[in-house]
Amino acid sequence: MRAYPSHANVGWPQPPPPPPSDQRHLGRAGLRRFRGWRRVALGAKLPRSGGESGTQIVAGRPAGLVANQIADGGGVDDARSRPAPHRQSMTAVGPITDEERASLDALRFVVHGLDSFNDGFLLRWLRGKDHKFDETAEGVRKHLIFRKAWNLDNLSEWDAPEILEKYCGYGFLADKDGSPILMSLLGNMDVEGMLKSVQAQDYIKFSLAAIERGVELCEERAGKTNAPFEQMMLVFDLDNITSAHYSCKTFAASFVTLLMLFQENYPLVLNKILVIRAPAMARYAFNMLTPFLSDSIQQMIDIPSDEQWQHELGKYVQLEGWPMHWGGQLTDPNGDPKCPSKVRYGLGPVPETYFVDRSSALSDYDDKTTVYAGDKHLIELNVEPNTRISWQYMTADDDIGFAIHYDKTGKANNLTEMEAVFPYIRLECSLVPVSGSLLCEKPGRYLIEFDNYYSWFSAKELRYNIDIHEPLQSN
Repeated sequence: MRAYPSHANVGWPQPPPPPPSDQRHLGRAGLRRFRGWRRVALGAKLPRSGGESGTQIVAGRPAGLVANQIADGGGVDDARSRPAPHRQSMTAVGPITDEERASLDALRFVVHGLDSFNDGFLLRWLRGKDHKFDETAEGVRKHLIFRKAWNLDNLSEWDAPEILEKYCGYGFLADKDGSPILMSLLGNMDVEGMLKSVQAQDYIKFSLAAIERGVELCEERAGKTNAPFEQMMLVFDLDNITSAHYSCKTFAASFVTLLMLFQENYPLVLNKILVIRAPAMARYAFNMLTPFLSDSIQQMIDIPSDEQWQHELGKYVQLEGWPMHWGGQLTDPNGDPKCPSKVRYGLGPVPETYFVDRSSALSDYDDKTTVYAGDKHLIELNVEPNTRISWQYMTADDDIGFAIHYDKTGKANNLTEMEAVFPYIRLECSLVPVSGSLLCEKPGRYLIEFDNYYSWFSAKELRYNIDIHEPLQSN
């Protein structure tokens, strides 16, 4: 399978046609590449259901559109842009009641694959969904699919791109009670340089990995307090923030996607979001994000003034155990006030030597098509059990949606009748190609979706490779 440079949803009138016969064998055991796929003709352009595109549609408007408004300095223009209130329970962390215990047992019965998750995990979902059992079960099911697609249970085996390790500032500290505080040094990040060097998907996964580590620390804390679960605090430090952070459309779209994925998959993980050292323009940009956030998340956010942020932070931390760089008294053994042993500050501007050569990347594809505005490009695959599908794609301009669906009946005529095995996500992929893979444990019919349905005017020139890694046959 090719790799990118190391430097670095709607129905159709008839089922898709069978795969073309010109399959090219590459002489490698268990690997076939399919070529010459046709764009499937679509029927009436019906809007996606909320379950199919929840990470990308806000009150019927594409997330990328609002992200562009943020990047352009424009506001959301009418009341229809505001999402319907999503009421997330803010029940304080407390013991599990008898009724909750019964619900947790029922969840384990109706949702498969929960053996490795403790009761605290399920309780956060149950309370986050206001104890609505059906909504909780559906949310947990989708989360398990999300975890598998992003391979979140094997993060220890993931080698994050070097540039993210070096140039993304983050780390963990603790509050007065010993609960974790995730520090995100967003202001010190060269967002333009970073997204010219790595996939937007990798930046999002890197951030999700930090959240997953925070959840682990919360579970460790819960083991000490005997609480069913604990929560953490998130601090965004916007010191050194520049206009690029809110004018770069690539970063705005990626950050919005990250926010949506967090909100959908990590209920009741946070108890506070503190944004410190935020200039006026950054405050305005954060205000533009409110259409994407639930009421309960918005209530957590506090953006104190330049004169008050240290005082506000002091409400939650003990200064003697807090780095001097953020108004505390702690330094590293060598006297460094930023305490890099605890928090990575990031190295600043990304060297151009890390940038992906876009012209070279665009030429390295077997298939090319145009996905017109309001249209989709669908690829049908029929695979054996435990086959791995891998992909790499890139557009000439802007973003495109991507998802993989499994048709357990083998004859579904609509994507909404299928199971999303790789949840829909929209990523900017004109600077750095997106690549990934998925293990198809079940045999049968899969459809890969490249989606430009959300676009009103812009056609997308798409280049891609799809590889099928079949399981080796035993003698």
